[in-house]
Amino acid sequence: MTRKQSETVKETVVSSWSNSRNYMMAEDEFTGIVVGKEATGSDYVITNGVVSPGAVIPEHYHKWEDQTFHVIEGQLEARIGGETHTLGPGDSVHCPRGVAHFMKNTGQVQAKLISYIFPGDWAEEFMAETSRQNMSGNRDLALIEDRFGVVYL
Repeated sequence: MTRKQSETVKETVVSSWSNSRNYMMAEDEFTGIVVGKEATGSDYVITNGVVSPGAVIPEHYHKWEDQTFHVIEGQLEARIGGETHTLGPGDSVHCPRGVAHFMKNTGQVQAKLISYIFPGDWAEEFMAETSRQNMSGNRDLALIEDRFGVVYL
C-alpha cells in the first residue's frame, strides 16, 4: 500500500530545451539533463533528446532503471523488446528494466524526445561517461555495463 505524503524533498525546476547539460550518446544523438537527480532526491531524471535524420539510439537495455520516452517532434522507427513500432509526435513508450530498445530517426527533420529514467541514481554519470567515450573514440562497453548497468547489444 502506498502511503500518502504531503512533504517532499523534490525541488522546482524550470528549464528550456536549449538550457540543458548535453551529452553525445551516439553519433548525431544528443541527450540533455532537464531535471537532475539532485532536484528529485535521485527518484528519477528527466532528459531531452535530439536524434538527427538517419541517426540511431543503439539497441541496449538498462539492468537497474526503467525508462519512458515521449516523442515531441519527428518520426522514429523503434524496436522495443523485439517488436517494431513507428512513433511520431504524441507517442509514448515505456521500457521496464531489462527490455531492449532501439530507435532510428526515419524522418527528414530532427526527432525530439523527452525521457524519464527511474531511478535517477546513475543516469547523469552514465551520460557523462558515454559522452566522454564517444567524443574520444575510446569505447569501453564493459565499463558502461559494470558501472551503470547499461548493456549494448
